[in-house]
Amino acid sequence: MPITYAVHDGGHFIHAVARGVVQGEEFVEYEVAHAIDESLDPPVSELLEIQHGACRQVTMDDVWCVLERRKYAVRPPTPHRCAIVVSLADEHAWNLAKFYEGMVTLHGPESVIVFGDPHTARMWLEVEVTEADKHMATDRQ
Repeated sequence: MPITYAVHDGGHFIHAVARGVVQGEEFVEYEVAHAIDESLDPPVSELLEIQHGACRQVTMDDVWCVLERRKYAVRPPTPHRCAIVVSLADEHAWNLAKFYEGMVTLHGPESVIVFGDPHTARMWLEVEVTEADKHMATDRQ
């Protein structure tokens, strides 16, 4: 699957990566699956890193579909803070993430912020900043 995720820190942290080409339905499935993951233990923070071009097949309609599907999920979604990291050069993903940020804020008890680098995103989430994050932030400047 082009979006993979792992739950860390006793269920308090989700780290997800979107790579390759993510189809709209795959994005929707990821959003629903991690939101109702039984291994989550509030408070929960999520870091979603989208590699350049990975979400070029995902549309605004897919974002709406996420919100609709969450309403009818088997169990209520776990509210959490989400940092989405998008390449500043990936205009489609940036616009999609900003749209998602606005929709989630309007329709759910979650907070979402879009970032241009994982180092800053991890600082906002208050999760450990890795050496790889530091190097990536330096390489982008």
